[in-house]
Amino acid sequence: MQRLFELRLKPERLVIGLNSGTSADAIDAALVRFRGSGPGLRHEMLAVREHPWPEHIRRLLLLPAALGAADIARLHHETGLHFAAAARELMAGASVSSANVDLIGSHGQTVAHLPAREAGAATATLQIGDLDVIAEGTGIPVVGDFRARDTAAGGQGAPLMPFLDHALFAANPGTVCLNLGGIANITVVAAEPEACIAFDTGPANMPLDELASKLTQGHESYDPGGRLAESGHVDAILLERLMRHPYVLRAPPKTTGREEFGQEFLRALLAKEGHIALADVLATLTAFVADAVHHSVTQWAPLPVREIVVSGGGVHNLALMRRLKQRFFPVPVHSIAEHGVDPDAKEALLFAWLAHERIMGSATNVPNATGARWPVGLGKLAW
Repeated sequence: MQRLFELRLKPERLVIGLNSGTSADAIDAALVRFRGSGPGLRHEMLAVREHPWPEHIRRLLLLPAALGAADIARLHHETGLHFAAAARELMAGASVSSANVDLIGSHGQTVAHLPAREAGAATATLQIGDLDVIAEGTGIPVVGDFRARDTAAGGQGAPLMPFLDHALFAANPGTVCLNLGGIANITVVAAEPEACIAFDTGPANMPLDELASKLTQGHESYDPGGRLAESGHVDAILLERLMRHPYVLRAPPKTTGREEFGQEFLRALLAKEGHIALADVLATLTAFVADAVHHSVTQWAPLPVREIVVSGGGVHNLALMRRLKQRFFPVPVHSIAEHGVDPDAKEALLFAWLAHERIMGSATNVPNATGARWPVGLGKLAW
């Protein structure tokens, strides 16, 4: 505890952020220097690194519903070892000793996210990657399990990104921050954090990656640059049907995940639309991702939209970005890199930020986005 007390008194702190998203392709790690706290917090990204999951672990992470309690327990420990390894690799690459790193923030790997569908019901969400294993493997205090306190306060435990989006763009109300990970989520930034609107709009890379792998017989695990989607044609009838998906039409606050748009979603889609060429299905799903984002912004953004700022792996999908630009014209759509933030490291930055503010005593959820009853501090500590 003395170490944590002294940490709060330091003029600046080095924090590592770790994240593995719904696509479960790799652990993203970021080393960040923070100065100050709260609204005056300033950050400097010092290093980023990607730690790919071994294929046998990735297969398990993509099929959590098929695992028993003993399998999940072993996976919880083993993924913790890999999060620790990702942190050590990041420090080695940046020539930074663990003695000089003050804190790690780890989101872990989501294996179940079951949002409440009815008033008064509770959300269940589970992220694995044992915090004590990470602390033991690095010698650094770790903050994690960020979603649980928000769900205990009546929220959905997601989205968490609005806290960072507001910190980055509060001076530009009307900015829409779009993250295209496995799932697509947006934050409509307002001047005050409690006025921000944020929610998952629907799927993003998760079904696109699955279909790209199927289309290339496993030679590609994603659609490089959107080239596979560009080789197909958008099926207007299928796109119209996808846009009537109950999740897309549901009002926020709302979150989703693999349970709604994972392998079962794609399997059912292909079973029903077997007459459509796979490249055309991929082109249509890519259009669906963009159109669901556009529908969400036009339906629920309370402010005139200034710009769409994009992060996550989907920013590299040129077919998807082109569709977004067409749908939002004349509102500009561009990568968050134009604002000095690495689009591939934004989520890792988020968990470094959340961990830092947890130790500094700040509330870090956005109740207007998650549905929680009030602001709470997110994250548990292992040291």
